[in-house]
Amino acid sequence: MKLPKPIADFFEMKNTHDDDGLWTLFASDAVIIDGGEGKRTQGADEIKKWIQKAISGLKLHTEIKNCKEQGGEWIVDTVMTGDFKASPAQFEYFITLSGDKISSLRVEFRGSLK
Repeated sequence: MKLPKPIADFFEMKNTHDDDGLWTLFASDAVIIDGGEGKRTQGADEIKKWIQKAISGLKLHTEIKNCKEQGGEWIVDTVMTGDFKASPAQFEYFITLSGDKISSLRVEFRGSLK
């Protein structure tokens, strides 16, 4: 199954470390729930901070293993590597779109593959 452009762009920008471009993929009132951090982030300024804390400088690479659309939400299974303790690790993303923007993103840590 092919991912919608905003979601495909999210993973591509993550992998190319385009941190400045990442936040532009989100709606102005978007919500991010980082299950690993146990935090909820909302709005452009907070999303920029989340990207800097959770993504920037960690040399992350995300490989998409599977994806499906279910009830308007995209579920993306991934394996992520980078500069974090559990690398490589499995993460699951739950992403909802509003037009051509990401309106919500929830990421859940599913375990280390070490």
